[in-house]
Amino acid sequence: MPAFKRKIFYLSGFDPRGARFYHQLYAEQAALFGANAGREIAVGKRRREPPHSVAWTVEDKSGDTVSDHVFLGWDDVVRAHWVKNPLALLRRSVVAYWNFTRLLDWPIVRTFPFGVRFAFYYPGVSTILLPVLFGLLLALPLILLLGSTWGVAAAGLVGLAVALFVVKKIQGFWLLRFIIFNDTLASDRLPADVDQRMAEFAGQIRASLDEDWDEILFVTHSNGSILAVPIMARLLDACGGALPDRFSLVTLGSCIALIGNRKDSRRFHALLEQVGQGDFRWLDIGSITDGACIAGIDPCVSCAQPRRARLFQTSPRWFKYCDPATYQARRRNKYETHFDYLRTFDRISPLDYLAISSGPRPLAASIEAFKAENHG
Repeated sequence: MPAFKRKIFYLSGFDPRGARFYHQLYAEQAALFGANAGREIAVGKRRREPPHSVAWTVEDKSGDTVSDHVFLGWDDVVRAHWVKNPLALLRRSVVAYWNFTRLLDWPIVRTFPFGVRFAFYYPGVSTILLPVLFGLLLALPLILLLGSTWGVAAAGLVGLAVALFVVKKIQGFWLLRFIIFNDTLASDRLPADVDQRMAEFAGQIRASLDEDWDEILFVTHSNGSILAVPIMARLLDACGGALPDRFSLVTLGSCIALIGNRKDSRRFHALLEQVGQGDFRWLDIGSITDGACIAGIDPCVSCAQPRRARLFQTSPRWFKYCDPATYQARRRNKYETHFDYLRTFDRISPLDYLAISSGPRPLAASIEAFKAENHG
């Protein structure tokens, strides 16, 4: 029997890629982590866990630890909400940004650091506004050089080329779809297919609390942090408002504030209030270099009651655990930065995702080790 048995439920962000991609990413990173940490990490094959989940086993043979990873599959739901028509994508993006601008609780949002406020608008600024402005700047010299008709046409073509280059470089279409989907989530109801799937996931996690695990981690990434709120509310309902100490919520690259600070998110606010009043351990890791994350903001900042959940919030300190040249290269790619929470680096952090998801140390001890190493 292993000395330490861990159960992990992983909920991805708004990503149409399913378990195959995340299993491959984990296996690749586990090999790098094992080489850096001097540990032997074995990642098993994927296995179906009907109706919608996929699981695999991770064994740390050096630390006598077994972790059962369950990928909570909702990529089919993501594809159902994936706007494909380019004109519809542009139109719905403009509507979504208008809704965010007029419905944000600005007295709260104005207190956020500038970089955090910019993260609200980063997708639209980088994929819509900057290419349009660049095209307009090109128009005047081209009109003077070629005449009004040919100048406008040439400026339009150059502006379009620039826009496509920028959009491809930063995965802009994905970012716009991300904004549109969260505008939908901010309304008073979850779409029926999303609500049903999250209820199913809550049931899976609840069942694990009656099983023989030394630790249970509910890990969410990106948009998954928002959907963790209705799941956690259901769990707390089922457990009388307090979860066992061996359970922890981990939010990586969280964007809860994206809709947690909208005045029209009444249902979400009620659920967030309930989660904030729960008794459980909560690790939140976010980086200001991540353009799709609302970093360093208490997820419950908009709640009426002081938060009771035991939140530890920090930056991943990538600059400290990564070679400087590698760090500078990686931070320039905002899309890849958003997935660095799931990767390992040159030097091992106590809160490295591979460390907390495969190693023998419980999360509470990893948090204390990180505090000692970075704040001591």
